[in-house]
Amino acid sequence: MDAGIIVKPNAGVVVQSYAPPIAASSDPAATELPAAKVVTPVATAVPARNDVQSTTHEVIIDPQTREVIYRVIDVRSRQVVRQVPDEALLRVRAYARALASGDSPSKAQFQADLEV
Repeated sequence: MDAGIIVKPNAGVVVQSYAPPIAASSDPAATELPAAKVVTPVATAVPARNDVQSTTHEVIIDPQTREVIYRVIDVRSRQVVRQVPDEALLRVRAYARALASGDSPSKAQFQADLEV
């Protein structure tokens, strides 16, 4: 039984090398630079360090909601990079808590904005 997928070699094709071999040069290039073009390191330069951490971690307990909040803070700018649970989730929880206690939706919104 024939599946119809047959690859036949073409008799007129000649395999050629596309990259010719590189001949070794008997005259290598000069590697010494003149004194005016030589680059030297500065003696007073501080070496680069990759082990300095740019973030710090902070775990706090929110006094109003009694929830644990984990924050990653940028050391230089002191801004919050990441927070778990997210600020929006904390606001939704505060809004739901205010509604459950019987507050009006506008007062609950105001209370949710204050608690975050």
